[in-house]
Amino acid sequence: MTVRLRDSGAIVIGTGAGGSVAAASLARAGVDVLMLEEGRLFRPSDLGGFVDAISDMYLSGATTVALGRPPVSITVGRAVGGTTAINSSTCFRPPREKVAAWGGPDYEEFVPLFEEIEQRINAKPADVELLGGNWRVLKRGCDALGVGIRPLVHNIRDCKMRGRCAFGCPEGAKQSMDVTFVPDAVDAGATLLTGHSVKRIIVENGRAAGVAGEGPDGPFEARARSVVVAMGALRTPAFLLKQKLANSSRRVGKGLRIHPAGRVVAEMNEIVDGHIGISQGAFIDKWASRGVTLEGIFLNPGVMTTSLPGVGHELKDLAAAYRRLSAFGAMVSDTSSGRVIPGHFGYPFNAFYQLNLRDAQNLRFAVARIAEIYLAAGAKRIFTGFHPVPVVNSPESLRKLESVRLKASDLEVMAFHPLGTCAMGADPRRSVVNFELESHDVKGLYVMDASAIPDSLGVNPQITIMAIAMRAARILASKLK
Repeated sequence: MTVRLRDSGAIVIGTGAGGSVAAASLARAGVDVLMLEEGRLFRPSDLGGFVDAISDMYLSGATTVALGRPPVSITVGRAVGGTTAINSSTCFRPPREKVAAWGGPDYEEFVPLFEEIEQRINAKPADVELLGGNWRVLKRGCDALGVGIRPLVHNIRDCKMRGRCAFGCPEGAKQSMDVTFVPDAVDAGATLLTGHSVKRIIVENGRAAGVAGEGPDGPFEARARSVVVAMGALRTPAFLLKQKLANSSRRVGKGLRIHPAGRVVAEMNEIVDGHIGISQGAFIDKWASRGVTLEGIFLNPGVMTTSLPGVGHELKDLAAAYRRLSAFGAMVSDTSSGRVIPGHFGYPFNAFYQLNLRDAQNLRFAVARIAEIYLAAGAKRIFTGFHPVPVVNSPESLRKLESVRLKASDLEVMAFHPLGTCAMGADPRRSVVNFELESHDVKGLYVMDASAIPDSLGVNPQITIMAIAMRAARILASKLK
C-alpha cells in the first residue's frame, strides 16, 4: 500500500550543501517544505570509529569510483548533511573569473550570500594552534623555499582537535549542514523525513507535481507545487536520465568535473602527530594560475596506510612510523571531462572519467612541489603516489620524478568535488537548467546542487553550492507566494 505524504509547496530531495540551504531559504520565506533524505541523521553521540563512519556515512562504503585510466575514487556522503557531514570543512569563495565565465549573475550579486552563509556556518581562517604538527613541518619547508602557506578557512566552532573531520565530528564542532541549515529549515517549519529514497518525479502537463519512492513503511507518494533535486553531481544526473527527464539538450550526465587530487606522505625524523588537529589545515595557492592548489590533509592510520607503498613487513614498518608521518595534498582545476549514467544491479549510477595529459602533468607538477617542500623540511622519505618514482629522498630522485615519461595511469588519483553534470546556462541547447536552476524542459523542476555548476572551480565548492542554492531558492519562494 502506498503511503500518501502531505502536500507541500516544495519538495527538496537531499540535505547536502544545496538541498539544506534551499530548504531553509524556502521555509524562512513561508513555503511549506518537505525534505526527503535517503540517509540517516547522525548526532555526535551516534558516531563510532572510523570504519563505522565509512560504512554508515559514505555512499556504498566509500567505494564510489569513476572508471577510466586511472580509475578515480570519489568521496560521496550518504547522511543528513550530505557530503558536508564527512568533508574536511574547507571553505573557499569561487574565483571571480569562474563566476564570470558562467555568463549569468554577476559576482557581486553573490557577495552578500557568501557573507550570510559564512556567518551562519562560522567560516573563518583556522587558528594556527589547531593545525598541529603537520603545519609545523610544512611551514618549515615552505619558509626554506620562500613559498607562502596559510591556514585554510574552516566552518568550525570550538574545535577539540580530534582530527576526524572526514568521519563525522564527535564534538559537533564542524558546522556542517546537519547542525546548521537543516535545523534552520526545521525551525522555520520544514519537515525532514530520513530513510526516504525518491525513485521518480511525478510530472503532469509538463510540470513537476510531486515524487514517489520507498520509505521505511514501504512505497510513498508526495505532491508539491515544485520539486528541488539536490542529490549531488553523481546521483542527480543518473536519477534524471533514468526517467528521461530534463534532457532535451542531451547534456544531463555530461561535463563531469572532479578536481583530480593526489596525496603525498613524508616520513620525518621527528614526532609529528599529524592526527592531532584539523585534518586539512593549510593551503598553498602559489600555482593557482596554472590550476594547481595544494591543501593539507592528514588521516587516521587505517586510511593513511593506503597511501603508502609496500606490503608485509615493509608496510608494517611504515605503519609503525605513523607518529612521524606528515601528509599534504594537491588538486587540479581540471580540463578533463567525464560522464554519469544510470547504474545497474541496485547501484544508483556509473561514472566515467579520463584524465587527460594536461591535467596529469599538472598533478605531477603538484606532487613534485610537495616533495620539494618536504625535502626542504628534512624529510627522510617521501611517498609520491606516482608509480615510476614512488619514493623521493634526494634532489636527484625529485628530478627523476619531474622528468620521467608520464602516463596518466601512473598516478594515484582521488577526487572529492564532482561538479557539472546538469550545467546551468542561458541556452537550452547547451545547458540543463537556467540561472534560476529551473529545468529548461520541465517547469517546477529545479536542480540545486553541485551538478549545476558548469565547470571546474579550482577550489573546494561547498560555499559556491550553498550560494547558488540560496539565490535560486529565494527566487523560487517569490514565485510560490
